[in-house]
Amino acid sequence: MAVIKSAIELAMERTKNLVLADEEKTALVEKEMEGRIRAGIRRYLEGMTEIDGVARALDVINADKNLKRSVFIDVFIEEFDVKAKNERLRELSHIICGDLGEPLKGEFDMLQERCADMMERRGALIRQEITERLNERGISGDGLEPNIEAWDEWKEGMEEVRRILKGRFAELKEKLKTVNR
Repeated sequence: MAVIKSAIELAMERTKNLVLADEEKTALVEKEMEGRIRAGIRRYLEGMTEIDGVARALDVINADKNLKRSVFIDVFIEEFDVKAKNERLRELSHIICGDLGEPLKGEFDMLQERCADMMERRGALIRQEITERLNERGISGDGLEPNIEAWDEWKEGMEEVRRILKGRFAELKEKLKTVNR
């Protein structure tokens, strides 16, 4: 009588001699470490833990400092809000980047100031442009204050600011990779 095997048993038999190459093992370990670092950072950003809790969690993770810095910059790029203070992100720079934290914090502050300036200038130009278009349509007056954030021009301008920031953060990330501390 023939033995009927399940799909799992058949798959196990076929793959029993397969082994991961060293590069694949390294990539898997790095991916797992990246996930753990991201999880620790996200818990802090979402207010689920305090700064000392994230510091302990990140210390336990046995990963290269450059990997931690790189993941932090990636999360920073994803979470950075040009309109907000980003205080929790800035606090993380000391934890993750150690003695590089202060220069990094200064870099973040400078970038945030630049963003605010760019947004303010862009907002003034867009407001003027929208007001002129409304005037052409016969809509005018002293009490007219266009909500520029609802216009496509504003959204396009903000997307351009984000692209510029992402480029600057990518440069910063590469700079951090070269620092071995």
